Amino acid sequence: MLAPPAHYDSTHSVRVRSHLKPSLRLKQAAVLIPLVPRPEGFNVVFTSRAKHLKHHPGQVSFPGGRKEPQDVDLIDTAIRETYEETGILCTRDNIIGHLPALPTISGYMVTPYLGLVSPHYRPELDFNEVEELFEAPLDYVLNPMNMRTQKVSIQGKGHNIYSVPYQKYAIWGATAQMLKVLSKQLWY
Repeated sequence: MLAPPAHYDSTHSVRVRSHLKPSLRLKQAAVLIPLVPRPEGFNVVFTSRAKHLKHHPGQVSFPGGRKEPQDVDLIDTAIRETYEETGILCTRDNIIGHLPALPTISGYMVTPYLGLVSPHYRPELDFNEVEELFEAPLDYVLNPMNMRTQKVSIQGKGHNIYSVPYQKYAIWGATAQMLKVLSKQLWY
């Protein structure tokens, strides 16, 4: 199902590094890209981060977070964080692949994992971390015709970034980068 790993846009790493101290060691983190089988095809689960958070408040993201000492590996991190934030259960047996790790402007090296999720999941959101959860069709968010490039200002610097508008949501930044690479690795 997945082609050989694709690479992220090289300008992303340059942009991230320009905002971080050169000596900063990036912290390990993982996200889950939850794939839900629906009659019309697969959907992807996204979250809107709580607005009071220090990093990326209100942004659309995949559930996930920093690796904790009790996590055996980053797969454990993705599974644990997804359950803590959304109540969605995914097991190691449901992990079907991963994307390359991606540095973020908040000082993390994030590894995205793809996991199959029951279509009957019942979300239980941790409102300290997540404001909202929604699904979008996989075909839509991976379609290059729906991927935009837009100019944004981050810490006073102008950057071109990827974004995918979907209904009332703007999927952009690291999340859109992950979608772009996933689209290259799948059959698109």
